[in-house]
Amino acid sequence: MSVEIKSFGSTLSGREVRQFIISAGDNIKVSLIEIGASIQSLWVRDRQGQFRDLVLGYDTAAEYEDNPTFFGAALGRLISRMPDCTLHFEGRDYPLDNVDGMHMHGGIKGFSRVKWDGTVTGDNQVRFTYISPDGEEGYPGWVTARITYTLDSGGLTIDYHMSADRRTVINPSNHSYFNLNGHDSGSIRSHVISCPVTGSFNQLTEERGPLMEGTDLNSPQILGELFDRHYPSLEEMGGGIDHKFILAEPSEKLKAAGTLYSPDSGIELQCTTTMPCVMIYTGNMVDRVPGKGGCVYNKHAGACFETMLFSSLRDMYGSVAIIEPGKDHKSRTRFAFTLR
Repeated sequence: MSVEIKSFGSTLSGREVRQFIISAGDNIKVSLIEIGASIQSLWVRDRQGQFRDLVLGYDTAAEYEDNPTFFGAALGRLISRMPDCTLHFEGRDYPLDNVDGMHMHGGIKGFSRVKWDGTVTGDNQVRFTYISPDGEEGYPGWVTARITYTLDSGGLTIDYHMSADRRTVINPSNHSYFNLNGHDSGSIRSHVISCPVTGSFNQLTEERGPLMEGTDLNSPQILGELFDRHYPSLEEMGGGIDHKFILAEPSEKLKAAGTLYSPDSGIELQCTTTMPCVMIYTGNMVDRVPGKGGCVYNKHAGACFETMLFSSLRDMYGSVAIIEPGKDHKSRTRFAFTLR
């Protein structure tokens, strides 16, 4: 196992951006960069023994500073979509920065479009740290965010550790788009998806409800066949999955949060998490986005498994989205890869 450090250019303000390439044996390696603590590439061998880069991304720092589709980036402070662009917290209203009347994934820059400081913490591990000041994007309190990536022969583990100097809110995630045929292979319509879920909830109102038609992923579904049924619940989200799900196992231990399989490459991804929920997004709004190696990404180019807390401040575990001195946020998500 090893970690190689390279230059990935510089930010628009002239700060150097570093790339960390972790190798764990001969079958898997990952490229991480300091902008957005982003997963820039993730190479896994297919059933023919050839490496495939499984995540959508960019080649330059400038593209990651813009990154309108959040390719590979950390999300925060809140992953939630806030339609009134206001955080209603403990009797106060905090106006949040927004784009066109929508605060999403933490704001205009959030955790996704800022430079983190990367540190090698082991021969297969890199930790990224970002200090978010009081008032950034409108949120109260100083937050110290740490995201640690650990690569082993079976997959990639992401550990989140968030602390604050006062009571505030946090709900981080990662926005990698996976295409198990390779980032440059086109659509994921042939992929098979499943996820053990008990219900879903509204993107904006947090209203819980039963699984809508077309969103029951407890049994495996071929994505292209699912899209072609044109269920209203999918059509209103751009013709695919863009839904938040409550996971079947109500515990804080590492548990199943979705599986994606490509019959073409033979690669299967298993997502597990300590979080209670996952937002699954199948790239419905990706449209002619220039990416790595001259590739242009289009609709359904990849699928995201955005593990998360309930977006509101309370859930079945209590006020877990609230952090304060002495009460940090700690969570883990793992993406494991096998061949079939």
